Amino acid sequence: MTLGRNNTGTLVLKIALIASILLISTALAGAITIEETEQLTFDVNQRTPAWSPDGKLITYSSEQAIWVMNVDGSEQIRVYDTIAWEGEPSFSSDGKFIYYATEHVQPLSSKFISIRVVELADKSNTSQITQNADKREPVMSPDGTKIAYLSKVSGNYDIWLMNPDGSESRQITDSSSNEGAPSWSPENDMLVYSLEGKLWTVNLTSRVPEILRNDTFVNTHPVFNPDGTKIAFVSDRSGNSDIWVMNSNSLGIEQITFDNSTQTHPAWSPEGDKIAFSSNEGGDYNIWTITLSDTDEPIELGLDKELIIEEEKLDIIKDLEDFITESPLRTLIILFALSVVIIVMFLRNFLRGL
Repeated sequence: MTLGRNNTGTLVLKIALIASILLISTALAGAITIEETEQLTFDVNQRTPAWSPDGKLITYSSEQAIWVMNVDGSEQIRVYDTIAWEGEPSFSSDGKFIYYATEHVQPLSSKFISIRVVELADKSNTSQITQNADKREPVMSPDGTKIAYLSKVSGNYDIWLMNPDGSESRQITDSSSNEGAPSWSPENDMLVYSLEGKLWTVNLTSRVPEILRNDTFVNTHPVFNPDGTKIAFVSDRSGNSDIWVMNSNSLGIEQITFDNSTQTHPAWSPEGDKIAFSSNEGGDYNIWTITLSDTDEPIELGLDKELIIEEEKLDIIKDLEDFITESPLRTLIILFALSVVIIVMFLRNFLRGL
């Protein structure tokens, strides 16, 4: 196939313009600063951390039981433990209860995963709030009125809502594949979740899912930060399973963990200055925290390389195509100006190093 002169020129201009955007985005620094990473537990199979609303405690699963500890890893206390599996704990919005998933095992009854709740002050005060089909990954809304969770009632894991006592359940999503664990927005009106390696949001009024991040990588476990401006999630884009943070509009992204192991289940602290997560660095899964600063400003990498390359995934690419086709001369002028800016930036940095 032979390109005509106009088509060839348009293609060259498009490639040059995208390359300029990539150079500029690479030159810009992200807003988040990594201060300290700390290991809190030193055992086997420590997973799914979640913060208490006051930021003083972390609940987590340990060897099929539910535990809590102080945020520095001290005073690790077992909250609930039976011969069955328990996991995926999260605090109620007032911090008085922990919701978790457990394997339901009774004689002459089929096995399934149900959701239970236990009072932190009185560990004997526990009750099962779901029945029958597998239901798990409970997380209470910030206002304490609803619990979002995963249910297999429809055949695969979909997102459902229910009251804190298990009543008035209603289905929110309905896909042919398993959705991942949901996370609430601070305004209680939206959930973010994963589906087939992509990140999605769903408004609870319309119940219409919208894709948030759709690239060539596997992205899971998204969670809003306390003010809703950022989302932490797990991605394999670095070659490993690491924690990343992006602006909640999906543009701008920054890597937070860098170990050659598996990092998973991120959870923001109530102040938004720490992320707890589970890592198998060293061989066994344990709970870690990473302290962050400069989290108030948006991450400045507004155009990710993989999103630019996948033109159909980002509307701006279509706009660029139209502009290049309709205004090639203006595009050349803009490219020339951008090139001058880039050269000046690099020369300034070079001269400063002399």
